[in-house]
Amino acid sequence: MTEANNTTVPGLYIIQKVRQSLPINDLMAWLIEEHPDADLKQILSMLNIIYQEGFKIVPTTQETKIYPIGDRQLTAYPQRVEVE
Repeated sequence: MTEANNTTVPGLYIIQKVRQSLPINDLMAWLIEEHPDADLKQILSMLNIIYQEGFKIVPTTQETKIYPIGDRQLTAYPQRVEVE
């Protein structure tokens, strides 16, 4: 996973960053905004770390959204991370 300076983003860093940013209204959009140089594989890896941590994540709509990630696109349901 990379930030703008191409350094590794450890799982603990992502977890702390999520906790500091709660609530997050659109998790995928937030990840893309926080890590604009990350590719699809890196974004999905960070998403997996967040899911495994057990945050309260709920869908925000029943309509999918297209998220541009580098030269690719991901279609997903927006999800909100709530304060527990």
